[in-house]
Amino acid sequence: MPRFTAQARTRLAHAVAAVTRRDFGAIEKVAHELHTLAGEAGLLGLIAIVPIARDGEIMARQLCATQTDEDAPSLLAILDRLAAAVERVEVAPQVPTESA
Repeated sequence: MPRFTAQARTRLAHAVAAVTRRDFGAIEKVAHELHTLAGEAGLLGLIAIVPIARDGEIMARQLCATQTDEDAPSLLAILDRLAAAVERVEVAPQVPTESA
């Protein structure tokens, strides 16, 4: 999980920076990164993260299409929720595996 959370934090930091700057070219990449993050979370069984990342992907694509300031706060709010969900993964106790 440490690798997932580290990569997620990096992706989210870049996403917040792109949205804050209203860098629509970078926000298009943000949509792709959020899609990837949702897929990785799903593979790892982190089901609480998947719908938030998908919502972020949809909102990022919408922001790229509209390029209006009205959509940016919504995406920033989703990114904030996603960052909080990633932090909860980091602090969640690891379940020991049964050794044979």
